[in-house]
Amino acid sequence: MKSKVIRMEPRAVYVMGALATCTFFLSWVAGCATTQFHKEGPGQPDDKSYGAVPIGMVGVCKRAFTQRPPIVNEQLWEHAKICKVDTPKDFLRLGYGHENAIEDKRKVDRMMGALREGPKTEGGNTTVMTMLRSIRSEGLKDKYLNNRVNRESTRTAVCDFTYLLNTMESESARLKGGDTCAVYAYDQIDRKEVCLFDTEVHEAVWLTSAWACMTRTGSIGKGESCHKLCAYDDYCSRQVSCAQPDVDLALCALGVCTPEPEAI
Repeated sequence: MKSKVIRMEPRAVYVMGALATCTFFLSWVAGCATTQFHKEGPGQPDDKSYGAVPIGMVGVCKRAFTQRPPIVNEQLWEHAKICKVDTPKDFLRLGYGHENAIEDKRKVDRMMGALREGPKTEGGNTTVMTMLRSIRSEGLKDKYLNNRVNRESTRTAVCDFTYLLNTMESESARLKGGDTCAVYAYDQIDRKEVCLFDTEVHEAVWLTSAWACMTRTGSIGKGESCHKLCAYDDYCSRQVSCAQPDVDLALCALGVCTPEPEAI
């Protein structure tokens, strides 16, 4: 049986070819017209992921190869990033024991012992003054402290740290409804403000009761004036300018260094 050959006229071939081309074109257009969403990944992280601190909050970093100051919140210390050359200048620098960790640990322990005695009305101030004289002497040889040592004191009398800080501690707690935290800092991991200091350590609470008016940090405006913290007691207020340089020095020797200490 012979197969039947279908012959198509040239016009019919042209029409079928055109139909096939049109069908392909329409399918392509339909495909392009369909919106498709592709998975793009997490993208660029926000500023907080890089350790940036929101405006108005206190930032901290820890110096490399140093130990946690006994007055600093342990969790904040663990979450703090290492200080680098591009770390903002207004960040607080945390950590002590840069070169001689064992000897620096002894100094810090000695300071904490003196601060425990400091609130006592009998002999407390003498103990604190003795400790501070030692820190000033040693600080002149310490590259991290020597610029904070007040070499030419204009004091005409011995500062009364015991009276000053005892008054400020009680008044600060009263003004803040019992809150004993001197300043809150930004936790870069939890992304919230937490107390910079360990409020379970009374030495920390006592020494930092003057923080709100004796230090210059990003928390300015949140604190109280020294006169208010002194309960407008003239004797207490007179101790502020006398004690300020040593309060700043003691804090830095303990491993909490403010960027630009300045009495307000």
